[in-house]
Amino acid sequence: MLIQFISENFRSLKKEQTLSLVRSSGNEMPDNFFQTTAAATPELLKSAVIYGANASGKSNVIKALGSMLHIIQNSFSKKINRPIETESFLFDALSRNEPTLYDISIIVPLTNEEGSLQETRVDYGFVADKNMVYEEWLSVYPKGKEQNWFHREYKQEKSDYDWKMSTYFKGERESWKNQTRPDQLFFSSAVHLNSEQLKPIYESLSEEILIVRTDRISNELSKSLCKNSDKEKTILISLLKSAGIEVDDITFRKPKIRHEDFPKELPEIVKDKILKEIEEAIVAKTETFFVYFDGTDNPPEIPLHEESDGTQKLFEFAGLILAVLHNGNVLIIDELNKSLHPDLVRFLVKLFNSPLNKKNAQLIFTTHETSVLRKDLLRRDQIWFCEKEEDRGTHLYPLTDFKPHINREDIEEYYLHGRYGAKPMISNFEFPKDFWESE
Repeated sequence: MLIQFISENFRSLKKEQTLSLVRSSGNEMPDNFFQTTAAATPELLKSAVIYGANASGKSNVIKALGSMLHIIQNSFSKKINRPIETESFLFDALSRNEPTLYDISIIVPLTNEEGSLQETRVDYGFVADKNMVYEEWLSVYPKGKEQNWFHREYKQEKSDYDWKMSTYFKGERESWKNQTRPDQLFFSSAVHLNSEQLKPIYESLSEEILIVRTDRISNELSKSLCKNSDKEKTILISLLKSAGIEVDDITFRKPKIRHEDFPKELPEIVKDKILKEIEEAIVAKTETFFVYFDGTDNPPEIPLHEESDGTQKLFEFAGLILAVLHNGNVLIIDELNKSLHPDLVRFLVKLFNSPLNKKNAQLIFTTHETSVLRKDLLRRDQIWFCEKEEDRGTHLYPLTDFKPHINREDIEEYYLHGRYGAKPMISNFEFPKDFWESE
């Protein structure tokens, strides 16, 4: 579960920007937020949306989190002399040469003093450029009170780190420290060198936060769920029906290629050879069919590739959505509106905000689709905006900054009319006077 994410000096995020999933004041839409069992942790939101004009930096908020997770996962195996994969703000000389800040707060099941799992708040962050890590810290709050497990900070005057480690942090700490290069994260090194305490935190960051682009989602997960069991297939079909796709069954068949499909003049021995090669190539490939019952023994079966783009895209999403809801993951999608009808975007948001989301999975997405702003879908604290400032840096801010009145403001209408900013600045365009003249 994500509490908040902070980044500074990453791409267009010149100044420190914070995306928070902490519930603010107001009791409207109680299904849209939840209380964890973690001590001294505020109620959290099940979803959040980020709006903004093209090139406003809303995708960079997601890319910053993706960059942090990528660095965590690849730090230990990173080769010497390979740069740390971060990107500073490029539009002023000072920022260009400064490191990037990443800081995240999450809820992780950790083993408590009694030996049982307990949801616990964890804060982890680091400051790094392409060459080295300048600062790194990790704190946990098992009983609501901070335990700073470790903190390291590079001191220029002595060309070395100052280290602080808590007695609550167990294991071969000195060994892990000595095996961590300046261009590596201590957190990642300790995990790969068998820190049992840090392992569940690493797994949560590596496996439970999923960042996807709508143009890169495969339907393999949906197909796998359908093939795993009739129960999972029934649930997936039910999800599709709820979204307006009246499919009754989903079947899979391997493509059939016969001798008759080859030119008659080909010798039989050649046909046999080609058939064998093709069968080996498609051994794991199956074609997907949507079945529509019509009261006959041979209901129509439509190949998936002949269904509409929207239906194909929703089928791709279905398996991912069900897996995320089942596991209680954090799903982050850039440009959710791509290839999906506005009603389907609203349907997916409603699903995450509903009581059906029993494991409190979270959905964060960017979009231009303003129908999501209509009443009875999102709370005011679930809506965020991105806008470019005069220095070309991104400013990320919540709708709550404007203190909108519940049920008295048409948020979609006000946004479209520019009350909250985060819209493209469009001006008149004219051709040069000599544009149409012949050369």
